[in-house]
This record gives sequence, C-alpha cells and structure tokens, in this order.
Amino acid sequence: MMMDGSGVPGLEEMEGVSSELWKHFYDLGCLFAHAQEMALGLTYLIDTFLLRGAKEEGEDSDWIDFFRRQFAIYLMGKKGRISCSLCEGDMVHDMLRDEYERIQGELEASELPFSEEHLARWFGSLELDFPWMVDINDPQSPTPW
Repeated sequence: MMMDGSGVPGLEEMEGVSSELWKHFYDLGCLFAHAQEMALGLTYLIDTFLLRGAKEEGEDSDWIDFFRRQFAIYLMGKKGRISCSLCEGDMVHDMLRDEYERIQGELEASELPFSEEHLARWFGSLELDFPWMVDINDPQSPTPW
C-alpha cells in the first residue's frame, strides 16, 4: 500500500480496499440470507451499501443510523426473501440519501425544537414508500406504478 507524504494510505489504495471489502460483505450477505441466517444477512448487506456509498457520506452518525434502520426495513419487507442486487441496493441507497437530506432540511427549518437524543427512535418509526416488487395479479397488493 502506497503512502502519501503524511504516512496515510493514498485515496486510490483506500478505494481499492473498500471495494474488496464491500464485495466480500455482499457475498457473505447473500450467502447468509440464502441460508436463512437473517440477522447476519441483513448486517452484511447493509454494510455493503454503506461501504459502496462511503465516498460521499463522511462520518455522519445520524445518516448511518437512519440508513441502517431504513435499509433493514426495506430488506425485511420483501416477503420473506432478504436479497438485493447491487443495482437495486444502490438505487435504494440513493433514495434513502435523498429522503434523509429532505428530513434534515425540514428539521432545520422547523420552528418546533427537536431533541437530537430522540432522533434515532424517530428514524425507526418513519414509514417510507419503498419500491418493493408487487404482483399485479394479487388483489391484496398495492397498486403498481
């Protein structure tokens, strides 16, 4: 691993490590999900997409908490099959990022005080409209778009 003048690995080397790590996490997440080890499958799949989007995210712990909770809700809502393609996960990641930024903007603009200590619980109670696959022949399914 090459170091820059500060003794810290260069950005290109860190991105290479990150890409190898998310690939392993994705493989493990799919393997555990297929074996019906739901907790481990969820953990690895969530971490996969956190790592894939890490370039633009930084160290915002509120974002990470929001993403972990909402991505878990997304995966568990897929009628018993915890699985996610890379394209699908990236799309949900971007959707959650946009929703988080919208919520943060609304909180900042709000005239009502909102305590940061209750933010994590509030994030867990949000119900977002996720793009789950629906069966158009099932009368119980929501209307597909």
